[in-house]
Amino acid sequence: MVLEQFFKAKWLEKRPAISLLLGFVFVFIGLITALIFFRNDVSIALLFLVTLLLVPSLMKVISLEEKVERKFGVKHFFKTHRAIFEIYFFLFIGILAAYLVIGFGAGDNLESISEEQMKVLNSQGLIADDIIDFGYSEKFDNFLGIFTANLLVALIFFVLSVFYGAGGIFLIVWNASIFSTFIVMTLNNLSRGVPQAMGLLGAFSLHLIPEVFGFLVAAIAGGVVSRALIKEKLKGKGFSNVVKDATLLLLVSFAVLLVAAALEAFVSTGLVGGLV
Repeated sequence: MVLEQFFKAKWLEKRPAISLLLGFVFVFIGLITALIFFRNDVSIALLFLVTLLLVPSLMKVISLEEKVERKFGVKHFFKTHRAIFEIYFFLFIGILAAYLVIGFGAGDNLESISEEQMKVLNSQGLIADDIIDFGYSEKFDNFLGIFTANLLVALIFFVLSVFYGAGGIFLIVWNASIFSTFIVMTLNNLSRGVPQAMGLLGAFSLHLIPEVFGFLVAAIAGGVVSRALIKEKLKGKGFSNVVKDATLLLLVSFAVLLVAAALEAFVSTGLVGGLV
C-alpha cells in the first residue's frame, strides 16, 4: 500500500503526534473516494474507507507492541505503553478534527455525510434544539448508569479487537465521527456566540477526553491479545506476559472510565446547565 510507506510503525512510535496528521489526512482521502464511488452512501462508505486506510499501519504498531509485552510483561508498564497510548489518542483527535471540519463545512449536505451518525444520535434523543435534551438533564444524571454504559462499550472495543486485531479501529473511527456530529449539531442548534460555544466544548471535553482514552486503552488491550493468539504458544511465557499486561490495560481502561463517568455526572452536567 503506497500510503502505508509514508506512515511506518517505527516512525509513528518515535513521533506519535504524527498520528493526528495521519487520521486527519486519511479522513479526507476517504471522503474524496466515497464521493467518487459511493455518492449514495457516503456516510457508511467513509467509515469503512478510513478504517481500511488505517489498519495496515496500526497492525504493525500492534505487532511491535505485542513484542514488547511478550518480553517485559507488566514491567515498566507506563513507559513501554506510552507511545501506543499517544498514537491511538492523537489518531482519534485527528479523525475527530477532520470530521468537525467536514461537518462545519458541509452546510446543508451534513445529513448525507453524517447520515449514520445522526441516526444513532436521533435514536438516543441527542439531537434537539435545547441542550438540556442532549443527555444533561437530571433524569440522566446517574453516575452508575453512565459508567455501566461506558464499560459495555469498552468491552465491545476489547472483544472486537481480539477477533479483528487492529480492526477495532473501526469503532474508534465510528466514535470519533459520532462525537464530531454531536458537537456540530449542538453548536448549530444553539445558535449562540463564540464564548458560549467554546464554553460548551470545554464542558464536553472534561469527560470526553478521559472517556475516549479509556476506550482506546481497551482497544489496545484487545489488539495485543489478538496478535499473541496468532504468534505465541498458549502455554508459553510470552503469551502469559501478554495476557497479564492486557489485563492490567483493561483495569486501567475501567479506572479511567470510572473517572470519566464521575466527571460527566457531577461536573459536566452543572457546567452545561450554567451555560445554557
